[in-house]
Amino acid sequence: MLQTHLLQKKMGLSTCDQHGEQEMFFCEEDQRPLCESCLSAPEHKNHQVLPLETAADKCKKKLREIWSILQKKEQKFQIALDILRRRKAQFTERTYTLKETAFSEYGKIHQFLWDENYEYQKRLVKASRRNLLQVEETEIKLFQQIQKLQQVKFEVEENLDMMPLEMIQAVPDTLKKKEELGLQRSALPSISLPTCSITGMREMLMSFHRDITLDPESAHPHLILSEDLKRVQYGSICQDLPDNKERFDCVLGVLGAQKFTSGKHYWEVEVGDKTAWELGICKDSVRRKEKHAFSSEDAMTVTAFTSGNSFFFCTSDKNFLLRRPLHKVGIFFDYDKQQIAFYDLTYRCLIYSNSNMDLEGPLCPYFSPCLPNEKNTPGSLIICPKSPQ
Repeated sequence: MLQTHLLQKKMGLSTCDQHGEQEMFFCEEDQRPLCESCLSAPEHKNHQVLPLETAADKCKKKLREIWSILQKKEQKFQIALDILRRRKAQFTERTYTLKETAFSEYGKIHQFLWDENYEYQKRLVKASRRNLLQVEETEIKLFQQIQKLQQVKFEVEENLDMMPLEMIQAVPDTLKKKEELGLQRSALPSISLPTCSITGMREMLMSFHRDITLDPESAHPHLILSEDLKRVQYGSICQDLPDNKERFDCVLGVLGAQKFTSGKHYWEVEVGDKTAWELGICKDSVRRKEKHAFSSEDAMTVTAFTSGNSFFFCTSDKNFLLRRPLHKVGIFFDYDKQQIAFYDLTYRCLIYSNSNMDLEGPLCPYFSPCLPNEKNTPGSLIICPKSPQ
């Protein structure tokens, strides 16, 4: 309203509708212009009334103060906007730099791993050629021994057809050849391949680590579980436990309490100096009340045992030999891809992998310390906590 009257002043003073006089004053209380006759009216008696020009100058002063405040506020917002834009540019540039850095660093890692793989492939080929050479040399020796044996056998057959005196005279020479052949051995060469220690293997696997615990309801009565359900060992005395449907009564095993129906999972088990144990995964619905060996339809496990000076691993689809026992085993299971892998954590290498599983329904980790005997070292299977080491 004030701005309207100021505009009117530039064009000429307004006229009072009541008295017909020019409105040359302004009432601050009512915020309206007044003529001289209006000043004597009772309703404006105690009001602050100023000449219109004075009121306009006062208003200008207030407007300039407001403008100054808004100007300063605008400058602050402009400074903030400039800073934000600089940060935006810096952020965009930093993001690009980080992308380039990550690409470069991962490239180095990829190259490093490719180089490691290339060197391992070379060692593997070299070891394979060396082993094949030993096999071929042994093959030739065995073939030659067989030929000599066949030749002596032929001489023995000829001796049998001789006249008695001739046969008696020929026997010493035949016995001498037989003794010479008896000293020869049919030993097979020891075949060994280089270990492939995989850089970053455990660090990658630990991202899928699961806190596995043992299920006491499934444990065979001869198995003793720790209070924290992380350790299992064989006990010679059969415990008096409820014969519930979940409990193994023939197979010396115990299941993990966790059930998997999807996703990737990893856990580690310390086997220590034990020379017989079984680890893996099996169906939650696996048979508990009858003696049986796990089949590929029910489970995928690895069984370890010693025979003489050799350490064997058996699986449901193949048997194979390792030259050294294990002390700590890592198990990785991908439910969706139906893959399982066992790792030697001491040497950080793969022991065995199976990607042809076909196990449906909930699946559980499986543990068995195996029945001890005079050939096996007793001890516990211990589920390891998550650790960066």
